[in-house]
Amino acid sequence: MKKSRKELNTFWKFHIEQWSKTDLTQLEYCRQNSLTHYRFTYWKKKFKQKSCPAVEFVQITPKPEIVTDSPSGLKLNTGHGFQIEIPDGFSQETLEQVLMTLNVL
Repeated sequence: MKKSRKELNTFWKFHIEQWSKTDLTQLEYCRQNSLTHYRFTYWKKKFKQKSCPAVEFVQITPKPEIVTDSPSGLKLNTGHGFQIEIPDGFSQETLEQVLMTLNVL
């Protein structure tokens, strides 16, 4: 029987939340729970895009200058007066969301 969109949404959200509480890789979690890895990745990306819409970010130039001599992390200069500072200890999840958003622009 085919699941509704709402049922699929609930199903995958549950598994992604459960996986995030483990130390398992996505592939290991999928194997242990008899899930298709590419579907897991699809839904994970879909939920991240919903939680982090691109309209919240400013547009940057395609080739930002990267300054790595900063003792407090990494700085990206866009050339249009914008600068993105990434401090040491920056959240990997937040960085992934920023990179996904920049990739869309």
